[in-house]
Amino acid sequence: MPQLIPTKLFLKDMEQYRSNTILRKKIVKALALLEANPLHPGLHLERITNDPSAWSARVDGCYRLSFDPGGYLPAGNPDWSSVLTLLRILDHDDLYKSPR
Repeated sequence: MPQLIPTKLFLKDMEQYRSNTILRKKIVKALALLEANPLHPGLHLERITNDPSAWSARVDGCYRLSFDPGGYLPAGNPDWSSVLTLLRILDHDDLYKSPR
């Protein structure tokens, strides 16, 4: 089970959605899934192509969150049991333009 470490920018993004209780519940659910099993199919993990170390996970049909795996296995795959640094929560298009 990886430890989730939020960046200041991630916390700032969370603060923007403070009044949107439905979205906040979805974010909490996505974070719980990410912490319990980063490879859960409901997260729809994707590597972000313009940032080779960043990945994204689905929050809902519109929003995604980005994160960096803290370590890699010798074969080059992410070590999903290591720390995950949470980067941003944005709508799909904005996140893929600026994942950090």
